[in-house]
Amino acid sequence: MKPTPQCSNSACLERQREYILAKPAKDAADADATAAARAKMEAEAEEFPIHGDNEWNISVVDDSGVAGKDVGSLDTLPEGLTHELPSADGYSQLPASEETSNHQLDDLDQLRKQFEALIAQNS
Repeated sequence: MKPTPQCSNSACLERQREYILAKPAKDAADADATAAARAKMEAEAEEFPIHGDNEWNISVVDDSGVAGKDVGSLDTLPEGLTHELPSADGYSQLPASEETSNHQLDDLDQLRKQFEALIAQNS
């Protein structure tokens, strides 16, 4: 909370004066405490690795050699498992149904007329 010099309470004004006088010493103490905490953390970081225990055995490996290998082996699943969703390559090929192949799509005006007829029927 910032001091308010226009306060009418004399005790409040006295506490504000005390705060202004004590503030530089408090700021210096806070800076010293922050520096000490930072130095302690740096010393501990040098002493122990950040992730000393690797419970899940996660490791970072260079995958530059993977580019030359056959990536198709990633698509194979163990026996009894199936893909739930189609592969990304399947999205580029739209499935052609009989309706779509037999009829041309209506232009925007015809679709608007059909929509207005449906609204008129439901009213």
